[in-house]
Amino acid sequence: MVKILQYKSILLAFLLPLVIFVILNAIPPQNKPSGFRELPDNYMIIEGYVVSKRIDSIWLAEEPISFVGRVSGYVTGYGASSINVSNSKDLEDKMSFRQLRINQKVRVYCDYIRESNPPKTVAFYLEIIKNND
Repeated sequence: MVKILQYKSILLAFLLPLVIFVILNAIPPQNKPSGFRELPDNYMIIEGYVVSKRIDSIWLAEEPISFVGRVSGYVTGYGASSINVSNSKDLEDKMSFRQLRINQKVRVYCDYIRESNPPKTVAFYLEIIKNND
C-alpha cells in the first residue's frame, strides 16, 4: 500500500508541472506591445526602414536607402512602396521621431492606411528592430 502511494505522489509530481506547462503555452501571446495601454482593436503592424525624417513624420520603405536615393527622394518621392507615417499625440509621450536614424528598421503599430499619394498613416506605437548582423 505504501509503494502505491509513493508511485502516485511521484506520478503527480511529474504530471502537475507538465499540465501547468501545457496550459501556460496554450494561451495565445498578446500581439500588443507591452507598456502601451490603448491601441485600437483594428490596428495594423508595418515594418520597414526609415528613409526620411521630417518634423512630425517619417517615411518608411521596404529597403534601406542610399545617399543618392535620399537626396533624389526629396524631389521624386521614395518609391511606390514608401509610406508617410505621422505620430499621434500618444506616441509623442512615448517616443520622438528624433530618436530614429536613417536606414534603421522599425515596427510601427498604426491605424488604417489612407489611400493617398503617398500613402499615409498615423502611428500609435513605434518599436525599433535590432539587427543581428
